[in-house]
Amino acid sequence: MDLTGHSTDFIADASFPEAIRRFVGLGEQRWPGLFVCGEPLTDGAAADWRLPESADDDFPGIITFSSGREMEEFWESNGYALDAARQGPYAVFYRHHGQPLHATRVSGVHVRSPEQEAAAEGTRLLLSQYYAVSVVTPEDPDTDPFSRDVVRDFVASFDPSAADS
Repeated sequence: MDLTGHSTDFIADASFPEAIRRFVGLGEQRWPGLFVCGEPLTDGAAADWRLPESADDDFPGIITFSSGREMEEFWESNGYALDAARQGPYAVFYRHHGQPLHATRVSGVHVRSPEQEAAAEGTRLLLSQYYAVSVVTPEDPDTDPFSRDVVRDFVASFDPSAADS
């Protein structure tokens, strides 16, 4: 199979395991018959879903999402692509890094208040540990509404008040 899909990359803090649980819940809202990692998610199970323990530090973890068995089969044939309904499978690749990360200039800050945005813009970033995360969608989120919604939900999952509703 050829490489398909569009990767949107993030550095996430230590809250990633809890955020990804909320992201699964948002996926369940999108598709009530949600499949996670090729298996159906039982109704309401997103609240109890947890990030699987990584068995191998040499490879990233992966969580796949689809609307059901039919999309799983579509994915096997077409990869990360849009189906006739303009939706498609998506995935989150992640790797935990237990060492510090330092960035010398933070840019493109998005927070709730303009004052907080201005205060953070141009500062340095220091995290004691982090996750490197890639959200793989069927198309570029800048041009495809479905892919944009998936990435928007991923970002929203880091805000407990916005994602737990």
